[in-house]
Amino acid sequence: MKISGKILLVFLAFASLQSFKWAQQVDGWVYEQEKKGIKVFTKKGKWGQLRDSKAVMTVKNTPEQMLAFLTDFDHYNTWFARCKKSKLLARIGDNEYIVYLCFDAPWPATDRDCVIRVKVVKDVTTGAITVIQTSEPKYVKEEENVIRVQQLISTWKLVPTATGTLVTNEYASNPGGSVPDWMVNTQSVETPMTTFENLQQKAVTAKH
Repeated sequence: MKISGKILLVFLAFASLQSFKWAQQVDGWVYEQEKKGIKVFTKKGKWGQLRDSKAVMTVKNTPEQMLAFLTDFDHYNTWFARCKKSKLLARIGDNEYIVYLCFDAPWPATDRDCVIRVKVVKDVTTGAITVIQTSEPKYVKEEENVIRVQQLISTWKLVPTATGTLVTNEYASNPGGSVPDWMVNTQSVETPMTTFENLQQKAVTAKH
């Protein structure tokens, strides 16, 4: 009887946690984790069964200051989780770029890379800035021993507030190749959290 009671308590605790998470859904996004003022959400993936991610935080920097990090393409490896190499390939006008990124995939998966088109859109009325990143997999030849990500879309929104900037990123991709869903779905929480923690630290350093 005592064992059954413990099992019931565990079940009720799990059910309560799931109910809490689902109660916080907005537009399909499910709350996953919060740390250091950073919130991470996930929802059903745009491609296949893999989950998309969304991360949100507020910093004391201006949108333009945060944009400087997002357009410093040669140094993404200093803050973007698992990024080991990045390079600006081409500049198309004042607000559009082609960028190469290479990522260290969790063992035993093969490393991934991607070529993205980055477009910066500024709202002169509100001061908000949107950075849209979409895959351009055929722009350069694929490298050996690395799997090219064919489908990717990432949207950054930098919205000015009374004390700084609300930073939001929504990310969806199809990593391709043979990666267990459980591994990628784990990364859908850990990767945005680590990325935002790193970006948060860079923002704090920049203010000083």
